[in-house]
Amino acid sequence: MFDFSHAVRYSAPRAVDRTLEMGGVMDVSMPITTVVPSLDGPVLAALAATATPMGLATVHARAGRGSKSGVRSVLLRMVDEGLVLEVPGGYLLNRDHLAAPAVELLAALHGELVSRIRDAVDEWPTLPSLVGMFGSAARRDGDADSDSDIDVLVVSDDSDLDDRVDELAEQIRRWTGNRAQVIGRTPKEIARLRRAKEPILAEWTRDLVVIAGERAALGKVA
Repeated sequence: MFDFSHAVRYSAPRAVDRTLEMGGVMDVSMPITTVVPSLDGPVLAALAATATPMGLATVHARAGRGSKSGVRSVLLRMVDEGLVLEVPGGYLLNRDHLAAPAVELLAALHGELVSRIRDAVDEWPTLPSLVGMFGSAARRDGDADSDSDIDVLVVSDDSDLDDRVDELAEQIRRWTGNRAQVIGRTPKEIARLRRAKEPILAEWTRDLVVIAGERAALGKVA
């Protein structure tokens, strides 16, 4: 049913400051391709995201991969296999199919990563003022062939902040296989960056997807 012709391979971790690397990486824009690396993955992810029938052009646009004829071939094959329904108005994921829950789980991997980060920091003795994801992981515009770091900002007064961010970077690497850059800053450091009008603060303010805490911890950036 799915094309699993590409095996996921991992190499030993190598620490670089707070950026941790692993041989295999997850495509942060389309995490389902970690398990279903063929065009099947993006097509299934597009179908799993809605309960409304979609025409071929819409499925192709939302999948964001492959040619329209390639997407059509995938859809017709999956209709024959029963995983996709061809209905008036287009195509639907057959949620009664035994494989549908697995498809929905794989399509929601980005949300699962956010949930795991939130659960991890909730267990810290000192709760952070802000935890957020930025960069390609937040914008979901990276891919497995590009620099797919998962960038996370933590703002906290925790006296053990360095150890906390190192631990979180290691957890993210294990969860995804991607390099994880977790930046820890205290509120005083954020205030200094704001006074200096550092460009990175503007990037965080623009791109940050808040996972825990409040965006207000960054203050106002001119």
